[in-house]
Amino acid sequence: MKHRFAILVTIIVLTSSLVGGFMGGSVAAGSNNAQTSPNEFLSNFTEALDIIQKSYVDNVGADKLVYSAIKGMLRALDPHSSFFDPKEFARLREEQHSKYFGLGIRVRTLLRDRGRVVIVEPPAIGAPAQKRGLRAGDVITKIEGESIDDWTSDEVVSHLRGPRGTTVNITVERPGIRDPLQFKVERDEIPIVTVPYAFEVKPGVGYIKIDRFSESTAEELREKLKKLDENNLSGLILDLRDNPGGLLNQAIEVADFFVPRGGMIVSTKGRMEGSARPYRAPSLEKIRVPLVVLINRHSASASEIVAGALQDHDRALIVGETSFGKGLVQSVYNLDNDTGMALTTAKYYTPSGRLIQRDYSGSTFEYYYINSGTPPPDKEREIKTTDSGRKVYGGGGIAPDVIVPMRELNRFEALLTSKDIFFEYARRLTSGQVPTASNFQLPLKNEEVSTPAAKAPKLIPKFEITDAILEDFKEFLRNRHLDFTNEDVQNNVDFIKRRIKQEVYTSSFGLQEGFKVAIQGDTQVLKALEMLPEAKSLMATGQLTPAAPNPEAKK
Repeated sequence: MKHRFAILVTIIVLTSSLVGGFMGGSVAAGSNNAQTSPNEFLSNFTEALDIIQKSYVDNVGADKLVYSAIKGMLRALDPHSSFFDPKEFARLREEQHSKYFGLGIRVRTLLRDRGRVVIVEPPAIGAPAQKRGLRAGDVITKIEGESIDDWTSDEVVSHLRGPRGTTVNITVERPGIRDPLQFKVERDEIPIVTVPYAFEVKPGVGYIKIDRFSESTAEELREKLKKLDENNLSGLILDLRDNPGGLLNQAIEVADFFVPRGGMIVSTKGRMEGSARPYRAPSLEKIRVPLVVLINRHSASASEIVAGALQDHDRALIVGETSFGKGLVQSVYNLDNDTGMALTTAKYYTPSGRLIQRDYSGSTFEYYYINSGTPPPDKEREIKTTDSGRKVYGGGGIAPDVIVPMRELNRFEALLTSKDIFFEYARRLTSGQVPTASNFQLPLKNEEVSTPAAKAPKLIPKFEITDAILEDFKEFLRNRHLDFTNEDVQNNVDFIKRRIKQEVYTSSFGLQEGFKVAIQGDTQVLKALEMLPEAKSLMATGQLTPAAPNPEAKK
């Protein structure tokens, strides 16, 4: 077995070395060993591997050593070429295919006095967890009878996921119920939703959030636009903040909803045959409403392709912060032993010819990622023009038309958030422990634990944070031994009310209803709403013009 693995290792390293050298020839151009063949370098590697396995103070598996070596080799090329071990590669494939096998729940760690626990957020409708009655606010304490107090959220997720048709036994604590609840849940296929939120942020104005670009993204967007009745909208906000990218073809399909037919969306250039090509908008039907696109420093790759195309064609007003600045395209290769490699094989350019990749020469891997969204001064960047002649810049992300920094939390807001205070207090409210909140009715009572959780009602009950609830909240903080003053609460009262309400709506009616509450205090979304008239004027200067007003359109 040892010799067989060594042969596989040699194949992986040799294959990766050849492919890596193909793209990274310029990196090694100044080396004294430029003419040395890969086989000679490979002998050095295998010799070092043999010495480490024989002589290193601890026993280290060959897979760990080889995988680390490949990762180091790819990191020498650029920050985005990477190697995936079997577990990482399986997760990548799940994200690309928009599905996995599990229970359909979101979990997160919660800091409490007795240590780290994992909280179940609202199960996906129709998912195994929802059918069995798991709810938001349930605290998972055991999996298969084993306590998870010292587990990380990743460890919990790995135990909850598994082959379709297999089962997992979960023990949970639920507010208002004395004894732990036992659930046996059968795993099933769970779709990964990449367009999680779509609703009217105000009458006639749609809001759509795209989390990432995977195989289902364009189709999800199409369905969400239909539900919003896009032809009757007076404006649309497309939120690409914190979107790390994904599949190139899905970015092209999303941009095609808005870019004029035949208009350039993106072009790629590389050394491989077929890597240099233009991508144009093919479809006839377009969404003809004023459009604002939100981006921030974590918007990267495919999300920058969409934002760049819409900006260059004057099809959307870009609001927020300068994006990450990733203009490199990776091709994914399957390697032996269920591993994979993402190798940079091309650069992409926006319709105006901008390369928005940030300079990564001379910087460490950590520095490159920490300093995302910080382009060089405009005078050092290439200048291009949009269809209407507006100046746009390359060489460091998509610069927004309207700069709106993300609002940072103050000291007290950060303290409450870091302690999971709002989540904990919302559980207190929704479990009926606060008499002053009796005007709020949950869609499902605590004793109904044997039946599947009900779907959120169409009409969401009105719930506001009263002065009495605020007083109870302050008492809750005192019981948690938090150091605060009445002025701390009064100075941050709007934030506190909104965050409590957000958690209550999330746990009772789902993530979207909670998210609707959250963005009421989102300064970038509020600015996007303010800039919709400007987006309408911008659209009129481009190739697309607003559709004729529908007499029955929403006011």
